[in-house]
Amino acid sequence: MRSLGFRYPDLNAMGAALAASREYEFLVPGDGSVADGEWVLAIFEVAGGRATAAAARASATTAGVALRFEPRDWRRLREFAGTRTSAPTSAHTEPSADSDDEQPPTTRPSAVLPMQQVLQGSPPSILLVDADAETTELVAVMLEAVGLPVESVVSAEKALDALRQRTFGLVLTDWNLPGMSGLEMCQRLRRDQRWALLPVLFLTANASHQDMMQAFAAGADDYVIKPFRASELGARIFALLRRARLVPPTT
Repeated sequence: MRSLGFRYPDLNAMGAALAASREYEFLVPGDGSVADGEWVLAIFEVAGGRATAAAARASATTAGVALRFEPRDWRRLREFAGTRTSAPTSAHTEPSADSDDEQPPTTRPSAVLPMQQVLQGSPPSILLVDADAETTELVAVMLEAVGLPVESVVSAEKALDALRQRTFGLVLTDWNLPGMSGLEMCQRLRRDQRWALLPVLFLTANASHQDMMQAFAAGADDYVIKPFRASELGARIFALLRRARLVPPTT
């Protein structure tokens, strides 16, 4: 499932965009790359660190490609933006329960179950290691909105303590941390048999080519530079989680 990101300066702008759309459908602005019938994860970002997401099915229309949301998820998006939902018209009835072609693969907020199906199991927890409160809040909201539980810590030392106590599916870490750096933590993880295969993704302002090469040499699986787009970060996280599920467990 690919991700599509939509950014707005405030909730009023997001609400206006939703209100201008047909009921349950959202016209994708200027993106012809989405195939008719394709399922996508739509991530809506609002300035100030708020975000929400839902899965939708792309549909070709005369006006362009539209994302068709499940009615309850459309209502959730409208409520997030602070707008009221209108009653469905006869031209936009809710899909029937016995229509396999029209029913999205969801029984809860639609971003959750598709991820469970893609990952073939319950959503893994993400360990977020970052001392910046604004980044931590934004990333945590984004991941939790798509059904991925998040535990946030502010240092590598606290991250190692958390890893000793419970299992995580991925570590998302900054490079610049108080005390031990994210690079040093990654090196420690790779030296320990328990975490040698644990996916590690750097989310950092260190943008030089040399820093990126150092991170990969230390055992990082991916590298995203701040400031980041939520849609890109989400896609990279999902890819790493899928890849990790394909690796046989060690004995």
